[in-house]
Amino acid sequence: MSREHPDVAVIGRSLGTGIAVRLAVERPVSRLVLVTPYDSLQDLAARQFPWFPVRWLLMDKYDSGRHAPRIAAPTTLIVAGDDEIIPRDSSEQLHRRFPGGKASLIVIPRTGHNTVSDSPLYL
Repeated sequence: MSREHPDVAVIGRSLGTGIAVRLAVERPVSRLVLVTPYDSLQDLAARQFPWFPVRWLLMDKYDSGRHAPRIAAPTTLIVAGDDEIIPRDSSEQLHRRFPGGKASLIVIPRTGHNTVSDSPLYL
């Protein structure tokens, strides 16, 4: 495998999408798939716990949106239509941060965060 033409696909799910995005920025990958992704874990936590100083306490920010513009690999974002954990607008915000034409967004209707992979459309 050459560094210029890697044959390594990376997939991340939920919290793991932040790790997958970071890996795709730091290493050459041929494809990136993000299942139930978010733009920023810090922003999600702050929205979920507005009374708690999460922005100061989180050690790992998992700021995928900040890294997305530097990803060269074709990327697919798979979003649960009724995700009760990660708001759809967070996934859509992440999608908008990728370079034009690099990322596609697929919304699987009538699925939740933990049931998205049960849909035949997921495969």
